[in-house]
Amino acid sequence: MSARQIGRPNPTSQARLQLILILLAAWNLAAFVFELLNTGPIRVGGIDGLLGSRAVDGATGVLALAYIFAARDPLRYRFILWLALVEQFLTLFTATFHWVRDDVTGGEIALPVVVSAIFLIALLTSLPRQADTG
Repeated sequence: MSARQIGRPNPTSQARLQLILILLAAWNLAAFVFELLNTGPIRVGGIDGLLGSRAVDGATGVLALAYIFAARDPLRYRFILWLALVEQFLTLFTATFHWVRDDVTGGEIALPVVVSAIFLIALLTSLPRQADTG
């Protein structure tokens, strides 16, 4: 018996996943550039402590490269789709956590939360389904 694919393994689904990954890469590259240009009105203040520099360590650049790499064939690099889901969930969680702690204002987290929620929904509705072996 051969495995029967459940879900949307068609060219439209592939193109949708590629678009989502490219947009995620652009979003992460923008964040990376903002980290590098941490001056003027976008200056991040209050990064201190032993591990303070982890807040601006360039991890978004690495994620952007992974998303660009996976966009070539999203179904082959499914684990990067899951990585993108985890990234969006963690962004929502940490932004809300720091807002509740009064570390940031609602206005400061509004854009990242909205964008992450949109990406999370787009990924969840576009993920390929598992193959049925029956």
